[in-house]
Order: sequence, then structure tokens, then C-alpha cells
Amino acid sequence: MARRLLLRLRYLLPFPLSFRLAAYLPRSIRSLLPRPHGAASTPPGSRLHATSYLDGLRGLAALIVCICHYTEENHPHLTSWYGVFPSPALALEPSWIQLPFIRVVFSGRPMVHIFFVISGFALSVKALTAVRARDFERCHAILASSAFRRPIRLAGPPAVSMLFIAMFLRAGWIWGVLPTLRQQLVDWVAAVYYHVIWPWSWDDHLSPPYNVNLWTISIELCHSMLLFLVVLAFSRMRTSFRIVSAVSFVVYCLHCGKWAAAEFVGGMLLAETHLVSAARQEYQESLPLVNPSVYPGNPWDKEAEISRPEERKSTMSMMETTLHALILTTALYIAGWPNVDSSRTPGIRHLVKFVPDEFRARDPQKFWFALAAIGIVWSCGRLPFLQKKILESRFAQFAGRISFAVYIVHGPSKRPTTQAYRSLYGINTDTLFSLQYVSGCRSRGICTTR
Repeated sequence: MARRLLLRLRYLLPFPLSFRLAAYLPRSIRSLLPRPHGAASTPPGSRLHATSYLDGLRGLAALIVCICHYTEENHPHLTSWYGVFPSPALALEPSWIQLPFIRVVFSGRPMVHIFFVISGFALSVKALTAVRARDFERCHAILASSAFRRPIRLAGPPAVSMLFIAMFLRAGWIWGVLPTLRQQLVDWVAAVYYHVIWPWSWDDHLSPPYNVNLWTISIELCHSMLLFLVVLAFSRMRTSFRIVSAVSFVVYCLHCGKWAAAEFVGGMLLAETHLVSAARQEYQESLPLVNPSVYPGNPWDKEAEISRPEERKSTMSMMETTLHALILTTALYIAGWPNVDSSRTPGIRHLVKFVPDEFRARDPQKFWFALAAIGIVWSCGRLPFLQKKILESRFAQFAGRISFAVYIVHGPSKRPTTQAYRSLYGINTDTLFSLQYVSGCRSRGICTTR
């Protein structure tokens, strides 16, 4: 009974955090818990699987978000396009880092949309696997379990991090403090309730007061529940009809200006295509090989007939690789969308004309960010060389394991280091800002890996 209770409590915690907390438990209690992947020397999540590239993509996207926040705070002139400035008076010497594709390194805004597409993929792939096996009871169990655990796993760490920030406020380490501890705690509860776990804002930016970077959590929460409902509604459909319905739903959401819903359902659509592709490949590998020597007549003619399907398969594979490379290239160009003056940016200004009316008044770039994010995740899943060389590398996989923790703490951890360096040196320079940011990143690495 005790072991079952501990296991249930462990699985309610975020995946990396559960193993780190287990190291501080007494040995008698720790012995009741299973070791990760059956070996103490194997870090959790270190083994590659069919969708490990998504972990690497999420990790690199989280790193780009960190670089983006540093760039926007300390070098805002770099966020404009190469050679494009708000006014002649603000014109500076352009930098090569502002060029297309290169500027993706600090373009954090489209990376958030990639998070949502990956979430839609990861949250639906297990249930869709059960649906394709016609095991609807298991599908419903998966959806029920995910719907129950999702709020705890998603909102728990941000709430705890915001509590630590409230304590840092009381200690005087960072900005502004309320008169009493009671007021501070009441304000923290209100911030968590109305800005983190509040699901009724849909895709509006709620900007939590203790950590503004957590504005995505409420969007993740409400659209996760929407995704579970969509999977449940589409579970009895045939595969082809389910794909058509998902595509129609994505188009409908974009037409209505609901970019987050389109990205989550788009992730579900990519999960479906991934399962279809895996099933087709497994079927082709199960076909028996044909030996041309068993046929009468000229064996060279039979070998030529058998080699033609292989040649066609190679040609189709090359065409598919070229197509996805073009999609990825286009999506990365869109991902470099500048924060300002998009109507004067080469290439981007033509895309602004095709934005639906629901996006035009508020955030025209989010329409194209949604399409670019779906295209990036789709293309990364169809380019094996990109998966092997970059997304499944040790660095990318490590970044993926700590991406959620880095996303939560990367903003607040910079402020204490900033104040510490200012008290020591007292001068704000680019070198000092860089030193502060590197130290903040180092402190995040210690917090998220130890």
C-alpha cells in the first residue's frame, strides 16, 4: 500500500523533478521507488526513441527563448531586420546576426508556437495509438489519466517557482515587496489562480506578475483539455476521415483567429501522420523478399523488373526530402519575423497581406508563426539527417530534458545576478550584461540538473 501511494505521488510530479527529489528521501523510503529505466547509472530519458527528435527540438527552442529575452532586454536594435530601422535617427550599423535564418538564433516568439505543436503531438500520440488498434477502452483510460494529471504537472512547478520568488521578495533580493507576509502570500495565490491556472482566457496573454514568462501556462492548460476533447470526439472515425476532420478543424481555428487551438490540433494531426507512416513502413518491411532465380525465362529481365520499384522508391524518397527541406527553409525564414516594421521587411511584407482579418488587428505574425511551427515540426520528423546530427545529439537531448525547468526559472534567476554584479561594479555595459546573463544561465543549469 505504501509503495503504491509513493508511486502515485511520484508520477504527479514533473518527470525530472521527481527523480531529483527522490535523492533527498531517506534510504528506507527511496528503496520503495523504482530506479529510472531499471539502472541507477542511466539518466531518465537518455535512451532514444522514435520521437526523441521532438525532445531535442523542444530543448533548442527553450534555449532560443532564453537568448531572445537577453537580446530584447539588452540589444533591442538587433530585433529589427537587417538594414531596416524604425526611423533614420535610430539607424545603426547593421549586424550580420540580423540576416535571415541567422536571426532565428534569437527569435524566441515563434519558438513558443513550436512548444504548442509539440505538446499537441506528445499529448495525443498515445491515445491515437490505442485508437488505431481499435482499443477504445485504453484510449479513454489514457485521456482520463492525462486530463487529471495535466493541471498538476503543468501548473505545479510554476506555482512553486512563484512562491520562491515571493520569498525572495520578502528577503529583499529582487524588486518590490508588499508590507506584510500575509499580503504577499495572498497576492501570490491570486497570481497563481488568475494568471497561471485560469483557463478561460484561451490564447490571451495574462502576464503573471511574479514571472511574466509564464503567460503560456494557462494557454497550455486550457488547450490541452480542448485537445483531449477533440481526440475523444474523433476517436471513432476512420483514419482518413479523422485526418480530414483535423485539417478542417485547424483551418477553422485559423480563420477564427484561434492560433493556439490550431497548433495543438495541428500537433495531433502530425502525430496521426507519424503513426500512419510508421505503420506503412512496418508493413513494407514485413513483405517477403522475391528471389528472381525462381522465375523461368531470362533472369536478367526479372532482376530489371524487380529493381524498378526500388528505383521509384529512391526517387520518391529524394522528392520527399526535397519537399520537406523547402518547407523547413520557408518556415525558418518566417521564424525570423522582426518585432517591428514587418510591413517594410523584404519578403515578410508580402506575407502580411494574406493574414486573416481576425489576426490583422492584434498579432498578424501569429498566423504565420502557427503555420511555420507546424511546418518545422512536420519537416523535422521527415528529415533523418537533421534528426541524427542535431536533434538527437547529446546536447539537444539534454536541453530537452531540462527545457521546462529552464523556461520557468530563466527570467527570475537573472535578476539576483544582475543586482549582485551591479553592487560589485556599478556600471552597466554590454560586457557586464553578458557576464550577468551567462552567470544567470549557469545558475539555471545548477538548479535544473542537480
